[in-house]
Amino acid sequence: MKVRIGVIGPADSIEQIMSVSKEFDDIDIASFVYEQLEEVGDILKENSFKYDQWFFSGIMNYSYAMENKLIPKERAIYPNMNGSTFFGTLLEAQLAGNTVYKNISLDTITNEEVEKILSYYKLDGITYQNRPFQSYSDIEEQVAFHRELYNQGKSEIAVTFIRATYKALKKLGIPVYRVIPSYLSIEQSLTLLIQRALSSRYKNAQMAVIGCKVGFTSSSEEDMYSFKAQHRELELRRSLLYLTEKVNGSLMQMGDGLFYIFTTRGEIDAQFDFDIFSMIYAVKAQENIQLTTAIGFGETVSQAEQHVRKGFHNQDEAEMPSIIIIDEDQTITTKTACNETISYQTMEMGEDWKTKIQDSGVSPGAISKIAAYARQYNRSEFTSNDISRWLQSTERNGRRIVTLLEKAGILEQCGEIQSGDRGRPRRVFCFKDS
Repeated sequence: MKVRIGVIGPADSIEQIMSVSKEFDDIDIASFVYEQLEEVGDILKENSFKYDQWFFSGIMNYSYAMENKLIPKERAIYPNMNGSTFFGTLLEAQLAGNTVYKNISLDTITNEEVEKILSYYKLDGITYQNRPFQSYSDIEEQVAFHRELYNQGKSEIAVTFIRATYKALKKLGIPVYRVIPSYLSIEQSLTLLIQRALSSRYKNAQMAVIGCKVGFTSSSEEDMYSFKAQHRELELRRSLLYLTEKVNGSLMQMGDGLFYIFTTRGEIDAQFDFDIFSMIYAVKAQENIQLTTAIGFGETVSQAEQHVRKGFHNQDEAEMPSIIIIDEDQTITTKTACNETISYQTMEMGEDWKTKIQDSGVSPGAISKIAAYARQYNRSEFTSNDISRWLQSTERNGRRIVTLLEKAGILEQCGEIQSGDRGRPRRVFCFKDS
């Protein structure tokens, strides 16, 4: 099956990209031409699901799609406008004007790229004023930048990467040249899109197991086996069947209160997270029922099941509803109903640390999660309150974990924070070097 690619941009850019695409036999490509940038939204809303990847003609329409969250970043690309493409346009301008332009205004490209190309070709005699790309919405400022420099005699020509800026400067009578993607740049972008699409297809074909574990918090055996409890389980089954249908999967009961939904990775989308959390809160609202959810991915059913069990184990420290996802590379991702996501891997550690963690009374997953949050927030120092928040736990449990990790020699106190005029200061901790 061929990779499906949608190309989006103005007519002249589309024509250039489509001409390069003829060199590729393994793609099914379609073009979408627009006149106004705002049309990009309608094009993607109507056609996004039909194509594996999207090729944007430039940084302007790509930026518009990203800033308005019209498509995920991993499904889109635009050709790299590097120093070489700028140099080609500059050479074109010099030949067309039959002169050497030494004062130039340009936009979009980074200062580092310009310096690199001028230095490489020993073009130190060229003076330039640059305005790096900021947003799709600042065309007027970009045009004003070029116009003022030209009117002040500080630039002889303008070089732009943006079609709208090019047309506006042309209308003002300012000598302007537009940088367009090179053949090589387009070719490289198409190759990357094909690799991405094939990788995504392989990933989507992986096995996925959604594990749901039901816990009855009542200590009364009579209540656990009452008709009321059986009705609650039937309601849960109905909810699980709804989830199973959503992912075109198969529901199996693996034991008392343990259910698995077997499907493939490609069937699980972002909406599915919302459905799971809705079910968790609905079940939690019923008396004496607690639902724990884990999702395991793997190349085989066995590997995916193992990851589900590992996910259940890593939820032991969390007291607020969450979904634990274990990927095929052992990456652990925790998602909460507040749209907070944290990914980490079980810490690689020496024998000394392994012994300390085994004796600490805290799971390796919880310790890895604390380390991951510390890296994410650039926090080398943290309090027990931070840990309780990161683990979605109570402050009391946070203090308990800190005490256990300090006793095991994993954390050490490295300071104090005065909490107010009165009261004891809060202790600050950091990971102890092994």
